[in-house]
Amino acid sequence: MTTADDTPFLDLRNLHVRYGAADSSPAVRIDQLTLLRGQFLGLAGESGAGKTTAGLTVLGLTRHAGARVTGSIRLAGEELVSAPERRLRQLRGTTMALIPQNPAAAFSPVLPVGTTVLRALRLHGCTRAEARRRATAALERVGLPAEHLTRFPHQLSGGQLQRVAIALASALRTRLLIADEPTSALDVTVQAEICALLAELRDAHGTAVLFISHDLALLAGLCDRIAVLHHGQVIEDRPAAELIAAPRADCTRRLLAAVPRPGTPATPGPRDGRDEEAAGA
Repeated sequence: MTTADDTPFLDLRNLHVRYGAADSSPAVRIDQLTLLRGQFLGLAGESGAGKTTAGLTVLGLTRHAGARVTGSIRLAGEELVSAPERRLRQLRGTTMALIPQNPAAAFSPVLPVGTTVLRALRLHGCTRAEARRRATAALERVGLPAEHLTRFPHQLSGGQLQRVAIALASALRTRLLIADEPTSALDVTVQAEICALLAELRDAHGTAVLFISHDLALLAGLCDRIAVLHHGQVIEDRPAAELIAAPRADCTRRLLAAVPRPGTPATPGPRDGRDEEAAGA
């Protein structure tokens, strides 16, 4: 979990994301957040804290939901807040990509998953033969035989669909991966496998990973650093082991208290009273 380059690959400064009236409170207000090449940064927070909104804003997708974004998002030195949509479409895929919580939503239900994968590769410059070769090799790297490319989303499990999504990111050699609760719907064994695949992607291509989750135990075992969001603001941003050992904020302590421990009954995760979907997670 180390990197040889201390220059921020992703650099967020004075980032404000607003919905509704111009004078409305920001859904996200991040003074500064950075991510280095080859680094895992965990983005934690209670439901409704703004985690998903922050991730989608980096990808330029909150624009489509009517958000007003101000401040700075620099990716490898390039400013994204003022970038035209055409440029953002070019960057999505080869430079940055999303692994969603529900992988089935990323694939058309009426097309084999391979069609989606091959189209993405062709869109980013691969020939038909090269796209097929890359897709097959990437699928094998995540432990799936090539014939899975011919299957429809409903014929694959959630874990298999997440593997296909990771395979696509690997085939595209994505440099920034935003993983939005990618293991929350999976059993613990498959969770561990998906996290291992993400680490392999980082090691193979130097991919930087922004891993969004409310599960601090998961982030502690995976990430170099953890930033905690509360009401859209970063209230802690420290090395993972340090934050887990000595949390400073009440919100962080609540998240740690919600982590199930052996021999104790499971309890519902913390909520801050706002609907996650409405607030952007």
